Amino acid sequence: MKEYEIVATFLNGCAGEAHPQTEFLEAELNDPADFIRQKHSVDFDKFVREDLPDGRVVYSYKSTVCYIYEFTEI
Repeated sequence: MKEYEIVATFLNGCAGEAHPQTEFLEAELNDPADFIRQKHSVDFDKFVREDLPDGRVVYSYKSTVCYIYEFTEI
């Protein structure tokens, strides 16, 4: 298992991007996808994974609400 710092951002369609809710977490995971699958089992297939050059992994889902999870290995 690897340890990750997770920045979870939630944007509500009504409040817009002006008032994002951000949460900072730490978790031991085999794969960041496990975390997304656990929190959003119904919508997991709608999330888009992006591997950034600096090693971060970002999962995002954009609809009337927007979820962005950024995983950084620590």
